[in-house]
Amino acid sequence: MLILLYFDWVGCSKGLKEWETQIIDACEKTDVEYKGLYGSMNLKWNYVSIFEAEAYESFLAMGKKVARPRKMPHNIVEVLLPQNL
Repeated sequence: MLILLYFDWVGCSKGLKEWETQIIDACEKTDVEYKGLYGSMNLKWNYVSIFEAEAYESFLAMGKKVARPRKMPHNIVEVLLPQNL
């Protein structure tokens, strides 16, 4: 499955890079593949981080390894499930 983490960031780019480094480290310790950070064309969100995992529980375990920064006032997760047609 693909997991999209949409979020707003109200801090500096240095802080965003530090958070991304923590995410990369947490993914390396779990069964989650980090696909990268992208600028969102969605009017609501500044950024989207993309992950790939076999199970949502793996994503949750990865997320517990990284505290949500104060500079990320809100976020939302979208899960994309593969379709076997």
